[in-house]
Amino acid sequence: MQGGSLKNLELVRAYSVCLLDRRSSELVTWHVKALQRALDLIWDNIEWRYSFPELVRRGGKLVVITGLKVRIPAISKDRAFKKRLREELMKYNPYAAHCVDSVIRKAYSIMKVGGRDI
Repeated sequence: MQGGSLKNLELVRAYSVCLLDRRSSELVTWHVKALQRALDLIWDNIEWRYSFPELVRRGGKLVVITGLKVRIPAISKDRAFKKRLREELMKYNPYAAHCVDSVIRKAYSIMKVGGRDI
């Protein structure tokens, strides 16, 4: 088509929400409480592993670094745990199920530190 232009139209849905509405504050309050509950449940189910001394090359020699026994947390990410977590959070959920899924995703992202799982 010469001389003409094609325009792409995109449908965007937006909802205006009054922040002073009681329902908005209830949703935010529920979300914060559910997020704290999810974080508590994840934290309570952390397995702790240990990191032991390492061999390091210093000045061409191997040196053992002692006294570095460090506890490393391992977050449970298996399906069974995530299913129990979701079921526990759904008990107190007056909203749609995807709200709980959002809370779980956010809780796992909070538990990450520097791109690594803690």
